[in-house]
Amino acid sequence: MNAPGKGTPTRRRDYDRRKKRSVLRKSGRPLWRQPMMLGVVVLLLGCGGGAGWWAWHEGWLIEARNRVDSVTRSVIGAITPFRLTDVTVEGRDYVERGAILVALDVKPGDSLLGVDLQASRQRLEAIDWVASATVERRLPDTLYVTLKERRAVAIWQSGTEYTLIDRDGRTVRASRMPPGAETLLLLSGAGAPEHVGELLLLLAYEPVVARQLRAAVWVGQRRWNLILTNGVEIWLPEEDAVAALKQLARLDGQHKLLSREFGVVDLRLPDKLYLRKGITGGQALPGPV
Repeated sequence: MNAPGKGTPTRRRDYDRRKKRSVLRKSGRPLWRQPMMLGVVVLLLGCGGGAGWWAWHEGWLIEARNRVDSVTRSVIGAITPFRLTDVTVEGRDYVERGAILVALDVKPGDSLLGVDLQASRQRLEAIDWVASATVERRLPDTLYVTLKERRAVAIWQSGTEYTLIDRDGRTVRASRMPPGAETLLLLSGAGAPEHVGELLLLLAYEPVVARQLRAAVWVGQRRWNLILTNGVEIWLPEEDAVAALKQLARLDGQHKLLSREFGVVDLRLPDKLYLRKGITGGQALPGPV
């Protein structure tokens, strides 16, 4: 036997030449919660928004941005598990639920991240009753809608047609009358809706008259006739109607004018008051021009 180190190379022992296999461990988190997948989602959202800004900045057609957004939402919808199962609406009194769903243009199972919130809000605000709207995603499965509805303050009669009016004078079309419509002020006369705000401000000065008011007629495109619940008509002047109402309130407190048998209280002339007997049988007098 040769001694080590005297001409014979020492044989090195190979303990293990097999490749070591790495062990895959499950993280316990679903695919969509992995950092890489979330990064892809954020990147897609950023690309969609960036492409839209670039197209606008360069003056390209809006359609180009819409197409990018559409593709982005489709990709996000395909790789994310957030599926729509519920639509919650807050602030709805008059608007039909079906009209809201049509405006949102969604259905159960749609990707929640694929919903265009801006376009949905614009379609909601196109509904006659809706003054403003917000649309939010509530993960994992809910679309949350908040509505601010217009409030009807009067019903405008034009011939045989009746239209709801809000306090800004805008006409509000509706398939049905809202709850409490029978208590709304009845307006008539050409151009009355455009002046309803002025009428409400006028009545705010004399709440006693406002509580008894049943209808108002816009006469000659320049002044109001007020009709109380007991049938008494108050003919207001074209100018300084507030002072005329204050004078009437003072005289009514002294002489109960509005509770007597007068059909018309004429306040059209300054510093003068004319009283006219009412027509028997409960018929209302037509307003003068």
